[in-house]
Amino acid sequence: MSHCNQSICRSRDFAEMCDTAASWQQKADRLTVELNTTQDLLHAEIDRLKQANETLHAAVSCAPIFLWATDREGKLTLAAGKGLENLGLKPGATVGLSIFEVYSSQPDILENIAEVLAGNDRTWNVRERHFIHEIRSAALRDGNGEVVGAVGVSTEITECEQSIATLETANQELEDRLQQQTAVFNAALAESEKKYRNLLETSEELIWSIDIEGFLTFVNSAAKRIYGYEPPEMIGRSFTDFLVPEQKTRPIEICAQLLARTKIQSQIANSPYETVHIRKDGTPVYLRVNSIVNQAENGAILGLCGTATDISDRKRSEEALKEATDQLRAVLDAVPGLISWISSDLRYIGVNQHLATSFNLSPETFVGQEINFLDKGSTFGELIRNFFNSSSQQTWQEIEIEINGSVRNYLIVAQKYNQGNAAVSVGIDITDRKHAEAQKTQLIASLQESERKFRSLYEATSDAVMLLEEDEVFDCNHATLTLFGCSNKEQFYGKKLSQFSPQFQPSGQDSSSLVAQKISTAMKTGSCRFDWLHKRLDGSEFPAEVLLNAMEINGKKVIQAVVRDITDRKRDEDGIKASLAEKEVLLKEIHHRVKNNLQVISSLLKLQSRYIQDSRVSEMLKESQNRVSSMALVHEQLYQSKDLSKIDFAEYIQNLAHNLFQAYEIHAECVKLETNIMPCFLNIDTAVPCGLIINELVTNALKYAFKGQIKGKINIDFSLNKNLFCVLSVSDSGIGFPQDLDYRKARTLGLRLVGSLVKQIRGKIELLDTAGTNFKITFPQPKYTHRREFSVPEKNSDS
Repeated sequence: MSHCNQSICRSRDFAEMCDTAASWQQKADRLTVELNTTQDLLHAEIDRLKQANETLHAAVSCAPIFLWATDREGKLTLAAGKGLENLGLKPGATVGLSIFEVYSSQPDILENIAEVLAGNDRTWNVRERHFIHEIRSAALRDGNGEVVGAVGVSTEITECEQSIATLETANQELEDRLQQQTAVFNAALAESEKKYRNLLETSEELIWSIDIEGFLTFVNSAAKRIYGYEPPEMIGRSFTDFLVPEQKTRPIEICAQLLARTKIQSQIANSPYETVHIRKDGTPVYLRVNSIVNQAENGAILGLCGTATDISDRKRSEEALKEATDQLRAVLDAVPGLISWISSDLRYIGVNQHLATSFNLSPETFVGQEINFLDKGSTFGELIRNFFNSSSQQTWQEIEIEINGSVRNYLIVAQKYNQGNAAVSVGIDITDRKHAEAQKTQLIASLQESERKFRSLYEATSDAVMLLEEDEVFDCNHATLTLFGCSNKEQFYGKKLSQFSPQFQPSGQDSSSLVAQKISTAMKTGSCRFDWLHKRLDGSEFPAEVLLNAMEINGKKVIQAVVRDITDRKRDEDGIKASLAEKEVLLKEIHHRVKNNLQVISSLLKLQSRYIQDSRVSEMLKESQNRVSSMALVHEQLYQSKDLSKIDFAEYIQNLAHNLFQAYEIHAECVKLETNIMPCFLNIDTAVPCGLIINELVTNALKYAFKGQIKGKINIDFSLNKNLFCVLSVSDSGIGFPQDLDYRKARTLGLRLVGSLVKQIRGKIELLDTAGTNFKITFPQPKYTHRREFSVPEKNSDS
């Protein structure tokens, strides 16, 4: 139960807040003493007013009476009235005399006064000279009711009525004055109480009290700031209602210990303790509580009272500081360096985890140890000792430190703090950097040697090598001068590559524009190779092969141009091209003659079949003629092709199928052909067996598949599967292959020939279980087979 001004809590430390609480306690104690003193003064004032009342009564009385008062010893403390004159006494000289002296002639005065002092009122008559007086006396009591004296009045009986009236008037005046004095005292008391209550209500601390059962009997207005409750909402509730459940034990124990004290024990505050309470909105509030036993005047224990200070801001600051400290410790422990804190007496204050781990120790082991306890006379110890002896605030030095038997190089940086009484040292491992510097030195020497060697090669090479920056030559080797007919390098420097070229290249393109394109390509892609026609200084031209390479020199991108004279190679290439053209003509002629010879054989077979009456033999000759025609078709396409090494397989299949349909036109009147051939090229070694396979399978389909059917369809498909194997499929929609016939063991020449040709191309043949007949041949992709394009194959059909 506490409240603390946030700005004060942030600026004061824990000890200052303790002093503040003690100061407020002293003020409360002082106010209590002042209140008791004021009460005593009030009682004294009341006594004085009573005595003054009697004195005033005698002084203002006009009645012929003798008004007197005595203490317990019988001495007059008040003597007034005209009756003194009747006794021969003077008012000023009477106070202090004994009543017995005044009435010495009265033998019963002692008895009467004793009765009055015993607390009994007495009335008696006395005679003095020629006056007769009636004496009425009563005991004079203090505020506690104890007899402190006697008061009496001696009245002439003859003038009794006048004396009574005068006495009543004086008594009324005395009562009025007493009321006035009482009102003044009550006002002073109310002002004092107001000041005390203002002090309670304006206190930044919570001031509270509980009864012996633990119920709150008072809280000041600080409860609103601390708990969020109005004071009336808290009064009457148990103080345990505001405790955090898990922290109830200690406050309850402290209250029980204080309430268990006896009334004879001294009134001292318990030791302050910190606890956590719950606000009205459910949030926690941290408090520092002081308690004291509340006792009555007779010593009976009424409960507890005390103060509570809100330390939430301090707690949050402490938690934030702890979090920041933990974060800093985590960062320092994560730093891969040797970090230590050292006092001016050369002892460790602390080290980070990396330093401790490096020596296989815990950080706590280093605390309080001398800095060289692991290595007496170490360079590090000498460095720190000299640093503290100097006036410098910072120092650094590279030293060697032996860690676990291995010598490492460290850069030590030290900085003083705490007025030079301590220092922080950071050691950075520079062993790798040292090695790298040594390697760099060695590498520079090696690079210099390599540069010398490459410069020698650069100058010794027979190819012209030039370096260009922004299309201008800034360096070249000696071979460049020889190749272009120059006498010195200055004739090249600052020139553009197009200046050593004719205006137009053999392709008709402008040399300046074309060389700019080539340089741009090299800058983008890294290199560019092309043939070029150059011109020497004497105007003669020569062909060359140019290689442009983009590279960086001193942060700038430049072009290295390597020019090789290919005059001899061009001459040789022209000769080879002429020889190759001659051979191609001869090869085409050979294919043409082979095709003609095969056609002659086909024609002979056709003529021979006309003289044979046996239809079976005639059919065999016709099949042989078709086989020869399929081979002749390959040679025909080859000599018509520009490339004699490969055949357009799709075109070849179309022509072959067309020829077969023409040969069996009687059977193929209502049969349609559909082909789905992937655009590709095959070499002759693969094309001829594939053509013969297709020839046999299509021939069988035309002869046997469509018996008894009006219409039919034959499909020829060729593609590459995902494993890049060639897949050739020949299928028909006819009556299907006979169930009792195994195509692998067939005795017919055609199927036996198909099986042999499939083995020749290292393939595999399957008869698929589909409607009609479907043969699938799979074989490895031939060496020279490649796809002509990746477009969707065309689908052709013939009837």
